[in-house]
Amino acid sequence: MHKEYRRFLLRKEVVSILKDLQTKVYPSDIFFTKVKLCRETKYIHTHNSYHKVIQRGLEPAKSVIYKPVSKKKFKQKKKKRKGAPIRLDDYLLKLETCTVHIEAYHRHLNGLYILIVPDNCFAHETSKKLHDTYIGKYIESDVSNDPRYEQKYLTLFGNPSRNPYNIYTIFKDLEQKRIASATEVITKEMKSADAVRIYLYDKYILLLDTVKTLQNDTVQKHTNTIKKFRDSVRQSLHIMNIYEEIFDEQKYRKNHLHLTTLLSVTKTYADLALIEKKIVKLNHKLHSDYIEKMIQNIQTQMSQQLDKIKHYFQSREFQIITRQLQLFIQEKQTSYLNYESQLPFGYSAKVKVFAKHADLLQTINFLEGCNDKKSYEKLQNDLEVLIEFITLFEKQIDSGRTETLLKKAKKIYKKLTAYEQRDKYLLIIQTLLNHMDEQAEADTIAYLKKRKRALV
Repeated sequence: MHKEYRRFLLRKEVVSILKDLQTKVYPSDIFFTKVKLCRETKYIHTHNSYHKVIQRGLEPAKSVIYKPVSKKKFKQKKKKRKGAPIRLDDYLLKLETCTVHIEAYHRHLNGLYILIVPDNCFAHETSKKLHDTYIGKYIESDVSNDPRYEQKYLTLFGNPSRNPYNIYTIFKDLEQKRIASATEVITKEMKSADAVRIYLYDKYILLLDTVKTLQNDTVQKHTNTIKKFRDSVRQSLHIMNIYEEIFDEQKYRKNHLHLTTLLSVTKTYADLALIEKKIVKLNHKLHSDYIEKMIQNIQTQMSQQLDKIKHYFQSREFQIITRQLQLFIQEKQTSYLNYESQLPFGYSAKVKVFAKHADLLQTINFLEGCNDKKSYEKLQNDLEVLIEFITLFEKQIDSGRTETLLKKAKKIYKKLTAYEQRDKYLLIIQTLLNHMDEQAEADTIAYLKKRKRALV
């Protein structure tokens, strides 16, 4: 069973005392050939010995297996490494009765110093007693629960401290429009929970902005504004669904319901707007009096729905929902301390993409030869989420495989969208045919029947 350790990030100034310490130093070369959440394989060269190290599980139930390997095999495996190789000097120190390590990193991690302390040192007051030692003044923070400082993530994403950030400053910058988009500040080494919260807050600000805009819009612009509002809500739901495990379950469900409510409030208007757009386009060719009256009727219904939406946006319920959404996103980080939430965003995003891809392949295989409309609608929605996620975070995911995946996903999504649009168009045509006068609108009916046959 692997012995537990505490990890402390040290300030760069600690280098001034390292050279003067009368202690043993072990230079080490390390690289990884497998990096997964619960399994990793690395190779270590230190003090003229070469080892393969296999680690399984997470703390505290992590197991470690050491296997000696030859220098030749070490070099062969290095060609197949994941990420950048790690070079560090391992300093062994005596603090009171404990032996601790200081890892001084070089190359792409130059300037990173981590203090490794066995968990049984200093009993239950490790942090306090460490600060009383000569190392204490160099301790910057306890990163024991921050997986970004584990070697397997350091090799993939580098030093998390190289781009320091304050999430609440970013929230303020988004409010003040000093940042144009969340994707400008989200980095691959950022904590997953922080990246998700920044994205959600960006959508929250957009949501409020569209509500304000709606009050001053001309009639022609209402449809675009409500579409922006719905897109903001829908994209928030997508990212919450993808990262459900990082949230408190009860708060997640409540705020997921809030966002779903905002979609339902605007759904009827959005559906009517889509129908109006299709019928207006159709009537450019037909110039039918009946269709013209139908368009006027739809526009009247849209106006009524718009009044309901505006009234809702001024209601106490809407104020409560938006305030709770803000608190849900902005609450203190103690609510986001599970292991998954602390993972580097670049790693979790890549895992999410290829896990979603595997799910989609399974769904496609399951649906082959079926005519289950609801399942195809779900597949279309899942593809939309995947495409949207890759497009937004392609830089942070940083995988050559996403380009090919994105092309294939877009190709399937395009076909499903065309199928969905055809169904909606057929429904509109059939509705018109059911209500039109055969004598008064003979030419129009003949055209509609012809279009229906072509679509079917």
